[in-house]
Amino acid sequence: MILGLRRTVIAHRLIIISVIFAMNYGCSTASVLISSEDKVFEETQERLARTVNEIDNIQSSPAEKRQFIQAESFYRYRFQPPVRSIASYFAEAAAAVTDFPAFQALAASLDIGELRLRSADSAVQLWETLLIKYPKSQLRPLTLYRLGWACRNTGIEGLPRSSPNEAFDSLMSEFPNSPLTPLAESAKRMDWKSKRVASSRSIIPGLGQLYVGETKNGVIRIGVASAAALAIIMPVYIASHRKSPLSWNKDWGLLVSGLSGLIVLSWDFTSSYQDSMRAVIDFNEKQESEFNKLHPDAP
Repeated sequence: MILGLRRTVIAHRLIIISVIFAMNYGCSTASVLISSEDKVFEETQERLARTVNEIDNIQSSPAEKRQFIQAESFYRYRFQPPVRSIASYFAEAAAAVTDFPAFQALAASLDIGELRLRSADSAVQLWETLLIKYPKSQLRPLTLYRLGWACRNTGIEGLPRSSPNEAFDSLMSEFPNSPLTPLAESAKRMDWKSKRVASSRSIIPGLGQLYVGETKNGVIRIGVASAAALAIIMPVYIASHRKSPLSWNKDWGLLVSGLSGLIVLSWDFTSSYQDSMRAVIDFNEKQESEFNKLHPDAP
């Protein structure tokens, strides 16, 4: 038992050393800057500029316009995520193995894509605050229209709307003659995916990906989880069907199998959940892009 404990301590130390090494290596080679050839970023910049011009023509206070544009900037924070650094993979593996919060925080800090996945939360927070602070604002119709799209990508609790369609419904009922009303009616019919549903389904790795239509991705993750679970169950089954317990000297292969399966399963759970959040954002943004192509007059 002492030998096994020492091996575990050594393994954890090796993980820490590997993460520190990967941080130094990753920070020196990987860039998180947006590429000058990023088409996604170019498109969102064009739409942001278009919105700024529209806002200038609306009779509202400078404070209202500033807050709207601030929210719009968060919502338009879109780009092609850079290749993840080696450091982020090492940190993610270390977090899965040790369940150490510091490694979990480190893994998130090394992946700038996490910021992109949460930007809609910030946008919705600012737009909802704008509606409460300035209930008679001339920006209210456009704000409700934006909320109808942005609320589809939120994942935090405490926001006032349980469904993004509530914002579209408010727009249609409060401003029936607005040019945005028919757009809201059409937008409501567009299929969309929820982070909450994807999160709940990711209890089984891969189901979140199947939910958004990424079948191949989901099947692979289910297969990895199944193989890892089998690697854990096998030593337990063998130990339960013989009289003597497993020992490191005689059964190290089974013990390594069980430990490896536990590590892989933990990593698969974590990465599948994170990837399902990315998949939801991708799906909803593609739907919005298709909608805008069909409705070139959409703001």
